[in-house]
Amino acid sequence: MARRASLSSTSLCIAGVLVAVAAVACGSSSDSTFGNPTGGGADPNAGTSGNTAFGGTSGGAVDPNAGTSGGMTSGGVGAVKPVSATDACASSNAGVDALPIYLVFMVDKSGSMGGAELGVKWTPAVAALKSFFADPTSSNIHASLAFFAQSPNNNKVECSVASYATPAVTMSALPNATAFATALDANAPAGGTPTLPAEQGAVQYAQTVATGLTAGEKVAVVLVTDGDPNDCGSSAANVAAAAATVAGTIKTYVIGVGPDAVNLDQIATGGGTAPHIQVNTTSAATTAADLKTAIGKIKAAQLSCDYTLPPPPAGKTIDVNAVNVNYTTGGMTTTLGYSADCSNAGGWHYDSTTAPTKIIMCPTICTTLQNDTSGGKVDIVFGCSTAVTGGGPPPSMGPK
Repeated sequence: MARRASLSSTSLCIAGVLVAVAAVACGSSSDSTFGNPTGGGADPNAGTSGNTAFGGTSGGAVDPNAGTSGGMTSGGVGAVKPVSATDACASSNAGVDALPIYLVFMVDKSGSMGGAELGVKWTPAVAALKSFFADPTSSNIHASLAFFAQSPNNNKVECSVASYATPAVTMSALPNATAFATALDANAPAGGTPTLPAEQGAVQYAQTVATGLTAGEKVAVVLVTDGDPNDCGSSAANVAAAAATVAGTIKTYVIGVGPDAVNLDQIATGGGTAPHIQVNTTSAATTAADLKTAIGKIKAAQLSCDYTLPPPPAGKTIDVNAVNVNYTTGGMTTTLGYSADCSNAGGWHYDSTTAPTKIIMCPTICTTLQNDTSGGKVDIVFGCSTAVTGGGPPPSMGPK
């Protein structure tokens, strides 16, 4: 997904989820739903020219059936009715930002990734990783890349956590075909599987990345390995414990390359992402395809359900009572209800109704978006009265 939409409705693909954002607001001085910055937000009972966010005429009561356009109602506070960007109250577009995600890749290059299985493990895994790092659809993702085991001293297995906290490719915006491909081509399978210091180093680096982020972006470790931990005192239990220390904020995803992965679920459990994702290595083609699918699942799971509100026109403020969120999948569009406390888990709310900067999806619709690989889309529509779950009060009168 592009990190910034254009000044028109734009289709953007993240992890198989097509997110088209149309942030729409009435543009003329007579029907603007943006408040006057000196006089406060719009009065939910006021209206102008039948084209206000709340329907009706000046001083009139809220009419949930006002503002029809093309057979769709513009909706009204207190009733979840369809809202369309083609409604009379929606007339101009603005872009919105999507939060990027940050993935810390730690890739196993132990001897068992090569040898007789080089052609079904290391080689296709490298190809799949190169494809991911160079893919234009990864444009809202940042990634780093490190390998284990490192063998700098006479082919001895490296056990220093610090060595694994320094990636071969530091956190970089994708797509990036050159740096990651160069690092992958410079490595080859050799040595043991010191998963504990590798995981600890990856976590340490992920924490460093996280401290530099301020907008709630997500950081996760992606551990790609073909077997069980066995060097530097490593065990499934202590690697899982290392992952668990930060799982509340930095998850660890585990991709198992090949059948020798009986303990990887334990590590994934510690990382808050169980079960691990298994890659079939019966052929080079299945390894590459399964690894690509595995990374896609991780992208989807990390996909943010926060959408940054665009700035209003110059001299205006956003009216929190005039924002709607639509979800379209399979040709069907649903206007999601505003739910300040997410009592409707399929609804949405603001980060703040007094100084809003984000629209945040509630848990059920967030999961739906993350799992939608059919080309579903979300539209954020400004300018028409907010559809509120259960006939509740407008957002400005709610608890947030």
